[in-house]
Amino acid sequence: MDRLPDNSVVVAMSGRVKSMSGNIFYKFRQETNFWYLTGFQEPDSAVILEKDPSSPRGYKMTMFVQKRDEHNETWNGPRTGLDGAVDIFGADESQELDPAILLNHLKQILPKYTHIYVEPPTQPSTPRRGATATTKTGNVLNYLSPPSTGPLDLFSKKSDFDAVIKLLGDTRKCHSLTREVERLRFKKSLNEIRVMKRAGRASGEAMAETMGFVRPGVSEAQLQAVFEYHCGLRGSQRPAYVPVVASGANALTIHYVNNDRLVGPNQLVCIDAGGELDGYASDITRAFPSNADGMFSEPQRDLYSAVLNVLKSCTALATESQCYTLADLHRRSVDFLRQELKQIGFQLTGGSLERILYPHYIGHWLGIDLHDCASVERTTKLEEGVVVTIEPGVYVPYDDAFPKHFQGIGIRVEDDIAVQADSNIVLSSAAPKEVVDVEAACKRFLDRQHTDADRPGWQPDLTS
Repeated sequence: MDRLPDNSVVVAMSGRVKSMSGNIFYKFRQETNFWYLTGFQEPDSAVILEKDPSSPRGYKMTMFVQKRDEHNETWNGPRTGLDGAVDIFGADESQELDPAILLNHLKQILPKYTHIYVEPPTQPSTPRRGATATTKTGNVLNYLSPPSTGPLDLFSKKSDFDAVIKLLGDTRKCHSLTREVERLRFKKSLNEIRVMKRAGRASGEAMAETMGFVRPGVSEAQLQAVFEYHCGLRGSQRPAYVPVVASGANALTIHYVNNDRLVGPNQLVCIDAGGELDGYASDITRAFPSNADGMFSEPQRDLYSAVLNVLKSCTALATESQCYTLADLHRRSVDFLRQELKQIGFQLTGGSLERILYPHYIGHWLGIDLHDCASVERTTKLEEGVVVTIEPGVYVPYDDAFPKHFQGIGIRVEDDIAVQADSNIVLSSAAPKEVVDVEAACKRFLDRQHTDADRPGWQPDLTS
């Protein structure tokens, strides 16, 4: 609020419960910027911040929340209520989030301000509920946030709705709230880095456990289940995204998420997965062998080592003092990978490296969202407090332009990096990535089998 110009108002909407099918809903996740500003975890809420130099903290904070409701809370659990919005979350004033109440409030205050910071969709949504032959309804909640299946999609006065929509659509007065909040979210505080370390450690340890479960005949879905189970045991509340669990040639599809095949012998398994812990995402990719002895084959080891060397070279550049941007890191990763591949026998011509073998970017910002702070350009210099993923990869198709013994192998190795002034912190360091460590993790299944076999009366599990 200090940074916004005088005569500014902020309107931020919470997330809404999303329906999966009928009355079955997805687990609720709060809208990112609303949660960053408020810490409030309930759906169907709003916060309005009015810049006021005469106020002790320079602004007035009004929260709109669901009122206490004994019947609803019996089914869905306790609500914070209007008093909690003030006592716990620091609002100066709280009101019930009823569409008519919010609409009237916006109608009263928005004309007073020269600058309105909000994030409406490009077009007002058409309400799906409540419209009848005699009542044309509109809903400012649907305009400002995704619609739900609840009664908040009802509205009575279309003229009031249209008037507020006109105000919120005035490009001379309205500005992007996301851009302003992402400027704050881009640099993480020490406390945020601590949370992200915990998220990275939980996911890294889960990745190590998954390596110890791999073997021919196990399914990609089982590997996903093992990873998510161990993330949950370590405090992760949900997956940060739909994971990639790709065995063999499936890894040539960069965003392979079917995860429904069986792992074959002598394959590589590429897993791109991460848990969300206390609101912050982790994002880790590792590739490891399914061979019966837990060892890479020679071509697998050579190609894996090439990608790993690129990861380590780029990680060494991710400091504030070296003044690199994400775009700079990508260009260097291409140069590093070209050198590595030539050393193991690739004859690269034209644009085959970036067009075929390495078609994606080196990484992205990471934080509350997986692809965090989308409004921050890749040409922004890395600075202390920024968290970035570094994820070089190589995907060798069945094409005679490339060495035959590498064809059908897809490898990506990814770490989460917290930038510091003259160094950085690898938040995902608990996930094995050196060849010897990956092989040791993959051998654990064999070691467990041998330990079990020493027990009296042990019989092997032949069901799989």
